Amino acid sequence: RLHENKAFDTLLRALARVPNVYLWLAGEGPLRRELEGLAEELGIRPRVRFLGWREDTAALFAASDVYICPSRHEPLGNVVLEGWAQGRPVIAADSLGPGTLIDHGKNGVLCPVDDDRAMGDAIKWVFSDESFAHQLATKGWETYQQNFTEKVVVEKYLEFFDKVTKSNT
Repeated sequence: RLHENKAFDTLLRALARVPNVYLWLAGEGPLRRELEGLAEELGIRPRVRFLGWREDTAALFAASDVYICPSRHEPLGNVVLEGWAQGRPVIAADSLGPGTLIDHGKNGVLCPVDDDRAMGDAIKWVFSDESFAHQLATKGWETYQQNFTEKVVVEKYLEFFDKVTKSNT
């Protein structure tokens, strides 16, 4: 969603600090024209693609090098899980969900919310060190496999329900 909570304005400002990096923004929302204008104003419009609403998320992840979640408000962080599941290094603003999921520098990179300078530095860091980017992607994928696959989540729920029902009998 191209919405204020998603902080794509911060991401565009961060991108302006990082030469030779291209951004694909998939989604629609009330801020599309404003974000397109900001990209133009920042001089990065040729490096930004506004893709509109898409249903081929896996293909977009497969074609990407890094996944970035600049959200000001992200309660769970499903988007981080999606990045990990697709084996991509993840950079995220340290909002509630991503901040509880990501172990900074191990399975992702966190930066302060609304800090385009820090986000730009994080993007430079990941793109400047291929080995580090690979480590982030690998550890993120491992974190996803160990804690968030359907099988693991269902097992955790069943254990919880078993525990709750035994304590009530």
